[in-house]
Amino acid sequence: MSRETRRFLLALLISICLVYAVLEPRHAPFMWTWLISPYLPVWLDRPLAILAWFSVAWVVATGFELFLWRRMYGQSLVGVPRQRKLLTDLFNVMLYVAAAGFIAIETFDLEPTGVFATSSVVAIVLGFALQQLLADIFAGVALNMERPFKAGDWITMDGVQGMVLETNWRATHLRTRTMDLLVVPNGVIGRAKLFNHNRPQVRHLDFVEVTLQYGVDEAALQALLKDAALTVDGVLADPAPIIALHELKAGVMTWRIYFFTDDFGRIVIMKAQLLLAVYAALRGGELSAYLPRNEAFLHLDPPAVLPGG
Repeated sequence: MSRETRRFLLALLISICLVYAVLEPRHAPFMWTWLISPYLPVWLDRPLAILAWFSVAWVVATGFELFLWRRMYGQSLVGVPRQRKLLTDLFNVMLYVAAAGFIAIETFDLEPTGVFATSSVVAIVLGFALQQLLADIFAGVALNMERPFKAGDWITMDGVQGMVLETNWRATHLRTRTMDLLVVPNGVIGRAKLFNHNRPQVRHLDFVEVTLQYGVDEAALQALLKDAALTVDGVLADPAPIIALHELKAGVMTWRIYFFTDDFGRIVIMKAQLLLAVYAALRGGELSAYLPRNEAFLHLDPPAVLPGG
């Protein structure tokens, strides 16, 4: 049995004792003989009731976390992106709000209609005051229900690229390629065009461009570029890289090396390594003559003949 489970069982036992003391305040001398007196003092009724019902809410929330949420979303580990917990947090808030309403009605003898009317007025005032925040919260709920991405996915959103760390009440946290933390409000994500580079599969297609002069042997070039691409760590051999002529320009032609990878997080490094591998293969082989060059020709006019010379 884990330490968290033992702590949960101890809290459950304490909560049961507290609820029993609240429901039967004059018949629970065994709990208080060693602490205060053989009987529970009257002035402790309300504080004990508040403590009891909130402790019940805490026990229920902790029990759901231990035995349900972790089975559904997994348990967070050090160094691993945390699972999204928006729905679990929403459940906990509703649980504590229900406990507070129960305390107001049962402990302080308030009318249910008055409690609901007051809460409605407060909700309207807060709704106007926190309009943008509530929009982000509801957008977060929609994102959590639709699940267009999960923790660990690489996404591109309006030109911003990063790996998802977590989605909380208000915003989604991304880790950019520069290892910085980017916090994006959920309302912004809900309105943005979003690319998920890990779905529907982790395999991703990308390319680099190589510019060469005209006259190169196409078959030899394609074999050389494909072999160079396969030397880069992370480039998949199945599907194999694809070599295709992309564009014809004045004096040069542009070739593209399309390659597949299942490690999108290293795509920038892989493209740089691929260009280095291609340059090394071209420079050390027979095709080095087709590397683009900038040549300048200087034309000197013959010296002018002076009159009478």
